[in-house]
Amino acid sequence: MATTMSMAQSSVEIGNPPEKVRQKWTEWTKEGGPGMGIQSGGQSDVSAKQLPEELRSAEAGTAHFEKGKDGGTSVRMELRYNPQALEQAGKGPDWVEQRINLYLTRFKNFAEGRPA
Repeated sequence: MATTMSMAQSSVEIGNPPEKVRQKWTEWTKEGGPGMGIQSGGQSDVSAKQLPEELRSAEAGTAHFEKGKDGGTSVRMELRYNPQALEQAGKGPDWVEQRINLYLTRFKNFAEGRPA
């Protein structure tokens, strides 16, 4: 049986030029970067490499960096996910969008030099 994937997306405006935001994104998402770890007991990040393989491939995302207003950047994140897996986990239909918005808010703070 084939898995049907759905897509959610959201965007955020960041007050820096696209090339600087892209550089911050790489810093944010690199292995062990603040945007890729998982909080374990509220203490330290767990590397994505430490996750079981089935969790590492449960979703797939893409980020787009486009010129925004006043020399800034619009960062749009798309996340493809399995809606049946969400339902089985007891998550509501808006859970993925809320997660993307939180992630983008944390990234915006990081990219603009504030605590994530």
